[in-house]
Amino acid sequence: METSWHLGRTLAEANLANFEFTLMAAYAAFERYVTQLTLLIGEPELTFNEVVILHVVRMYGRPKDATTIARLVNRDDLANVQYSLRKLVSVGLVKKTRSGVTAHYETTPAGSEWTERYATLRARLLVDQMSPDELAKETLNEISRRLTRLTILYESSVRTAGILNPHHIFDEETGPDPS
Repeated sequence: METSWHLGRTLAEANLANFEFTLMAAYAAFERYVTQLTLLIGEPELTFNEVVILHVVRMYGRPKDATTIARLVNRDDLANVQYSLRKLVSVGLVKKTRSGVTAHYETTPAGSEWTERYATLRARLLVDQMSPDELAKETLNEISRRLTRLTILYESSVRTAGILNPHHIFDEETGPDPS
């Protein structure tokens, strides 16, 4: 099957492109959802990234350093993660402690209360609306496994693209050149 869409020249490419657009739409919807729950909870005003980082800081009830937090959310912009952490500290949701030269972050009682309120809203507005099949461990684990696989493939493609010579990628006669 050939299509006129540049991202879907074959059925496999079209299927991947459709998935990518669905993934972008899901990410945008998730960001709006997190932002709306944040507004319902009230002060302090937090961005999407700050809310995500706050939840990661509280995850498993253990302090984490900025590098670990960045790794857990697959971020390579450590300076921006550190900026978000400074804001969370300044509004009293996270506290910073030092262990030698390394700074660790954990939620304050106010941060734990804030994330509990978020969890309550999440349960009411999302979890309670999902069917048992949608919430089944096997279903969610399979989706997570596939998304993890795609994350690995995208990251590998980024590394490969980073070493390509942009002047030799496309040779008029032979097509794409991987070197």
